[in-house]
Amino acid sequence: MTQDLTIPLADGKLNIRVAIWIEHEENILVSEFPNGIITLPGGRVKFDEASNDAATRELYEETGEQLMDVELFSIIENFFTLGQACHEILYVYRGTIPYKETYVGIDYDDQKLYWLPKTEIHHLKPQALAQLIHKDDVGVVHIVNRD
Repeated sequence: MTQDLTIPLADGKLNIRVAIWIEHEENILVSEFPNGIITLPGGRVKFDEASNDAATRELYEETGEQLMDVELFSIIENFFTLGQACHEILYVYRGTIPYKETYVGIDYDDQKLYWLPKTEIHHLKPQALAQLIHKDDVGVVHIVNRD
């Protein structure tokens, strides 16, 4: 596969990423990084890769499971600073995988995957993800987030 869609610019960097929203009962599958950031499973889209294919690939890499019932859920324009200014376009897909207490992927970069109660969704980054807890099943929602 080719390079990640992370583009360095004079003012910062541009990222094209995907995240996957997976629910089980009153929980959502999340990924926690060693620095304490909690987000949805996902990662960067690669050059010449469709975002839905990136979602399927990333979830397989992180969980070892095949993503099913894939649908675009939201697009978040995310502006934040993490060492430098970042402008991120985040495609959030919703889907399903077989439920397990824990998952073992093939490439998970020291991430810890676990089921977060929906009542704790305010811990997710970007913060705009918490808005999706109330989203109905109709259409794709566009959110602009400035952390």
